[in-house]
Amino acid sequence: MTKVGMRPAAQEDEQLLYSVYCVNMRDVVEQTWGWDDVWQLAEFDKRFRQCGVSVIEVESRAVGGLFLEERSDSLYVHELQIAPAFQGRGIGTAVVKTVIEQGASRGLPVALSVVSANPRAMSLYERLGLRVTQVEPPFVRMHHDTRSAV
Repeated sequence: MTKVGMRPAAQEDEQLLYSVYCVNMRDVVEQTWGWDDVWQLAEFDKRFRQCGVSVIEVESRAVGGLFLEERSDSLYVHELQIAPAFQGRGIGTAVVKTVIEQGASRGLPVALSVVSANPRAMSLYERLGLRVTQVEPPFVRMHHDTRSAV
């Protein structure tokens, strides 16, 4: 497996992370709501400012991002993006496992939402122990009780 690192994102990382988001999510967003460049950029910028954002690195190379929020009732994953050239190498798995461990150390479950038009992401989350708690089309809400984390 590839060695995965994370570091806090800096303002200069926002454009790279937005480009990875666009490549990964454009088709999913178009299928679900339709893509609007101005709205997408504004919402991404808002998430970038409001979340704890980490740059995911492999061999000191930025390959994606994690947008995380510590809520009173959960550690909430707003976004996990890996550049397509680095997908399928266990990077997303390593990041989600790290988040589950962080939740366990804080006594918080991990929660997230995924759109049904993104079955590959849903499969990853289910494989790592997240379970569907609610379906509110187009969103599927998922949860991991970190008390069962290893």
